[in-house]
Amino acid sequence: MKKLIIALLIVCALAGGVIGFLSYRSEKPGTIGGADEPTSILVNDTDTAEPESAAEEEAYTLRVPDYAAIYATHEPDEVVATVDGRDVTWGEYFYLYFSQAKQIENYFATMASYYGAAPDWDAQVEEDSDATFADMPVEGAESTLRQIFAIESLAAKGEVELTDEQLAAIREQEETDIVGAVGEGATAEDFNAYIETIFLPRTLYDRMNRINYLYRQGFVQAYGENGELVEDGTALQYLADNDYMAATHILLRTTDPATYEALDEKVAAEKQAKAEEIAAELQAIEDDAERLARFAELKAEYCEDTGKAAYPDGYVFLPGRMVAVFEETVLSLEDYQVSDPVLSEHGWHVIMRLPLDPDGVIEYSNDGTALTARSKAANEAYGKELQDTFDSLTVDYVEGFTVPKLTDYLK
Repeated sequence: MKKLIIALLIVCALAGGVIGFLSYRSEKPGTIGGADEPTSILVNDTDTAEPESAAEEEAYTLRVPDYAAIYATHEPDEVVATVDGRDVTWGEYFYLYFSQAKQIENYFATMASYYGAAPDWDAQVEEDSDATFADMPVEGAESTLRQIFAIESLAAKGEVELTDEQLAAIREQEETDIVGAVGEGATAEDFNAYIETIFLPRTLYDRMNRINYLYRQGFVQAYGENGELVEDGTALQYLADNDYMAATHILLRTTDPATYEALDEKVAAEKQAKAEEIAAELQAIEDDAERLARFAELKAEYCEDTGKAAYPDGYVFLPGRMVAVFEETVLSLEDYQVSDPVLSEHGWHVIMRLPLDPDGVIEYSNDGTALTARSKAANEAYGKELQDTFDSLTVDYVEGFTVPKLTDYLK
């Protein structure tokens, strides 16, 4: 079973299928990459020996497919396959096939440049697989088609409607692509003429530009912008099923945070004494709410954890993510119970275990968004739904159609 690239990875991959075509821009009309002859990727790096003979030079020369000849084997509007009962034309299929093949060409060039590896379309992709590099454009095209149809199917099922802002963003992306592809002052007609030279149907371009927004809007309508529509019970069950723990601590460092060198023994002893004093005070408080409030005050005053600013309320974490003594101590505590001071390689910790919270920050995404149990549970559920839809789809070729064999068209 081909695994779907879940969440943002799939969206980025699909977007790359549209935006990435700009890297294939022809340097003269009607050609791909501005080259009519086989593309040479001879290694010229000073650290790699250059070919010493014509035979060796030929071995390091990449034979590229004659894409125009392959494309000409069928009419662009000919239906060559169906996915979930919906038609796929040759023009749509071929662009995805072409895009995958160009990525393999780039891979060959990289491997030759860095490792001196000779490009070979007939080589096995993996040692334990019969699939060759020449098979990959077909597999890639099929996988991308299933991804597109899976997202569109989920969007239809959820009655997803794009917002005015999203529609405006799509138009803005088109304007950016027009300038990037054919220059300032170019028209939509100029752009359409250009994308024909790289085998991209305008209908597929528009369709794929919508995919990102359909995917995102489907999530928002079902779960909220950041999973806020997920119920408490579902979020807590996600935490429990994945063995999450929650705790806050006061760290008194016995090592320099910059160099990790041990502090003076006298200073370290003073830190230990302070940790024991803090723990004793907190353990003497009988009311959980009062103990939690006092813990926060002492943490603000004494805690030397460099992560305190990002995680002021403590950590929600999986087994194996914290130093062993910290995790072991948390597991030994009841909710709101305070530990005796424990020593790690960082210093003395006074730890309070916390109850799991649907809105506790687990981590931050690359764009700085706080991910909570609600958002993580929502992503897991949405990803599973998309994966299940993807797995249920197949690319069924129409009777009599056979994908042209790439190696029959090398030049």
